[in-house]
Amino acid sequence: MSPRTLSNPAPLRDRIQITCHRIWCTRLPLLLLLAAIPAADAQQQVRIGVMQLFHPHQLVLEQDSGQVLAVATDSKPASLVLNGEPGRRQLIFRADRNRVVVGSRSALSWTASARDGSAAAFRLSVPGKFHRIYRGQLTIHSESGELVAVVRMDRETAVASIVAAEMNDSDPMEALKAQAVVTRSFLAAGPRHPNFDFCDTTHCQFLKSPPPAASRVWSAVQATRGVLLQYRGKTLAALYSSRCGGQTRSLRDIGMEPGEAYPYYAVPCAYCQRHPFTWHSTISNRSQNPKPGNETRRIQEARQWGWSAIPGSDFTVAAEAGGWQLEGHSVGHGVGMCQLGAVGMAASGASFQDILAHYYPNTVLISQP
Repeated sequence: MSPRTLSNPAPLRDRIQITCHRIWCTRLPLLLLLAAIPAADAQQQVRIGVMQLFHPHQLVLEQDSGQVLAVATDSKPASLVLNGEPGRRQLIFRADRNRVVVGSRSALSWTASARDGSAAAFRLSVPGKFHRIYRGQLTIHSESGELVAVVRMDRETAVASIVAAEMNDSDPMEALKAQAVVTRSFLAAGPRHPNFDFCDTTHCQFLKSPPPAASRVWSAVQATRGVLLQYRGKTLAALYSSRCGGQTRSLRDIGMEPGEAYPYYAVPCAYCQRHPFTWHSTISNRSQNPKPGNETRRIQEARQWGWSAIPGSDFTVAAEAGGWQLEGHSVGHGVGMCQLGAVGMAASGASFQDILAHYYPNTVLISQP
């Protein structure tokens, strides 16, 4: 990794950009309901609800990489085919109450896959707003006039897509491996939604399009394939955050009771200690005093005042005319692995096992087929 990566936080992208719309301070909000996440058997595939932040009423499906897509309704198999020919290059799905309309056809749900029903590469778009490439099997249905898109994909594809969103491909390999293990552990620990397993927002795990097979992210995922973090015989839905400010935090530090779940431990982070970071913000509201140390309350206040106003749970508050001045040194809840700290440890020669043992004391690594 280049010296610039460690000396300048910018290459770490929006992990420390507190104005980013997917600020890491919301990292897995109320993942802290950890005790409620059930242990699960090995999941070789996961169902991820995508694009729900946009509450879409229309979605556009297109081929990617020239792969033929077979599109079916709940009652008619292979009713449409996207093969790149004129008139067969894209489909527009529209919500009509609890039905989904494509052209003149209406159905309760639509699916898209390769012709043999296996995973396919495709592009899905919210018109004029957002698009992403996925590889898997797509299902679209409607709930109360909004489209719900779910992509069923191989778990390792999901892991790679999430690691690509969380880290730079140029980050040290051992840091990428550590991120792959905590990501896989979170997915393997069990679903968090009733109609699909996970969403693609910070409530669960943000993901990008799958990285190229030749990427370092894919290499890290393959090198750790099947490796999971466990605590007392159960897979850990591992928490992590962008920048801990010099020491990670326990669940009690952020106002949560661990119960029988993994409590997390406050451990020192050498990288954050050597590279201090300070954020400032002003809240023009004297009616409510922001209070540090409670992640649930911080999420509520950040939704009210903006994510950039309170990017981390560890801050100080000073009264000023008409409001409050906040100063903090961390980004995110600070629980579990510090991503910047992992990058720093790996750059200093630590293995992914060393990184995970440091940030998740008393856990063990297992290898799952």
